Amino acid sequence: MAEDQGVNGDYWNDQATALLTQFNWQKLGDSNIDLPNEEKGKSGVDSLFTYVDSLRKPFTEAVIVEAKRYKTDSFTSSSLQTWITILDRKLTNLKNSEELQEKFPVLKDIPLRTGLIVIWFHNFKEYHNFRSTFETYLAGVKVSRKNQSSNKIYVLENDAILRLASLHMSIKELDTESGGKFQFYYPSVDLHPAKRSRTLNLNYMLSKFILGDFADKNGTENKVVFYFGSLNIESFQRLKHALVTFSYLDDDKPLIIYTYLRDDEEFRKVRPDVIKLFKDHLELREMEILGDLPKFMRS
Repeated sequence: MAEDQGVNGDYWNDQATALLTQFNWQKLGDSNIDLPNEEKGKSGVDSLFTYVDSLRKPFTEAVIVEAKRYKTDSFTSSSLQTWITILDRKLTNLKNSEELQEKFPVLKDIPLRTGLIVIWFHNFKEYHNFRSTFETYLAGVKVSRKNQSSNKIYVLENDAILRLASLHMSIKELDTESGGKFQFYYPSVDLHPAKRSRTLNLNYMLSKFILGDFADKNGTENKVVFYFGSLNIESFQRLKHALVTFSYLDDDKPLIIYTYLRDDEEFRKVRPDVIKLFKDHLELREMEILGDLPKFMRS
């Protein structure tokens, strides 16, 4: 069987939930739930979540999450296309369901327009060579024109999942230093003021960098950047340009940059230039590179 169903499928659904709830996502109802749709039928979903999106002005977003556990050698472009087509149809059939809104009253004021597919390729050693193929499949996905303007569907796979797990582990480190005061920083966009939140939105999950800050035990505000891009000096120059654009940098406040990728030999060469680029008030730290799912997702 290509896709793990039954016990293994349920277990992966629980693991995906364990990851999302670390970023302050709230689960509605049970796992593997049948939701009443507009067509007087049922749409089965793995999980239903809400989270508060703090970009621009805060609003609550509802997300259908489908958790998939697969082998790379059984996965095809049609597998991904089928999943996305079906999830797109579920969103369309559920978004105006009065019965669903009665079941979960919070959905009366929340647009149900977002889907998330969380796929784990469990033959992990083979995934590295398969990833470029997966990206080709993802680039070739077609979404119905009829619903393209409203529904949004995101995909997280092994690399993105482990990156988020590593992010959570780094935040735990910062919370230890600050007494749990770390928050994500959402910069000012479209004349909306900047905001801080413990919740990570979907767009941030897929971003090349994530901003945050915390007050340490001495009361000093520290700026934090989780950076997932390349480690050459040109990439750090682009990062600095983005931070300046967001009015994020402050010469009077310590800056911590967590790097995710590894290129030790090359990075050693440019490290002094990176520190000089940020005017010597920079502390560089490394995020964990995980070879498998961490304990907090497996327990």
